[in-house]
Amino acid sequence: TTDESQLLFLNRIRSDQPSREQLQEYFGDRHWGDRSLEDCVGTGLRYAEESGRPFPWLCTTNSGASEVCRAAIQHKGLTAAELAGGYACDPTTKSDLGIVAKKGTLLRLSRNFDKTRGFVNGAYAEIEDSLWGNAVFTARLIGTGNMVLVHPMEEDGARFLPCCYGYATTIKRAQGASLDQGSIYFDQKKYPAGRGCGYVAVSRFKTRDGCRIYGTLRRTDFLPVGEQNETEVLERG
Repeated sequence: TTDESQLLFLNRIRSDQPSREQLQEYFGDRHWGDRSLEDCVGTGLRYAEESGRPFPWLCTTNSGASEVCRAAIQHKGLTAAELAGGYACDPTTKSDLGIVAKKGTLLRLSRNFDKTRGFVNGAYAEIEDSLWGNAVFTARLIGTGNMVLVHPMEEDGARFLPCCYGYATTIKRAQGASLDQGSIYFDQKKYPAGRGCGYVAVSRFKTRDGCRIYGTLRRTDFLPVGEQNETEVLERG
């Protein structure tokens, strides 16, 4: 990032736990704390449509990512019956949502199949045309516009598509990503996020304005990298 306000906040939270006031000042009205997840996911989808750029959510758990993706595909008009008939996604993504080949649906590719065309792990693509039900379809890569063919692969006796829905992923899997916009969601219920997790999540965003957060704003989700400091707040309020 070249955003000086973003760099300043990142430098702070890398070595010290931010105060609640610092978190409130950084996120401002980009903290979605009093709205439903479904409503905020819908807002993110609208931002994506208006800007032509994905609006991914960064979650702490696989179940949280699935929760966001389920809300997103419902906004896209996919029914429970359609979802039940979806093709199995890549088990390495830990998602339990079957892929429905509906035009405009956002995917995150999960294998390095064709680096020259951009079919690589972590790339985003939108479904274009179904060629054989939910099993074989074309998808357009976000950013380059290259078309790729998505079809089943087999590994350890299982057949699945090398992708999952792209509306959310875990913070751990997002390491190395560079995002224009999106939201952080510390969805774990009982325990703080791991040390450095807040820093990694915020640092995925190119600008301060592109980074939002959903849910309760807690200092314990922004424990710094390194050893524990005796002044840190470790109990969730």
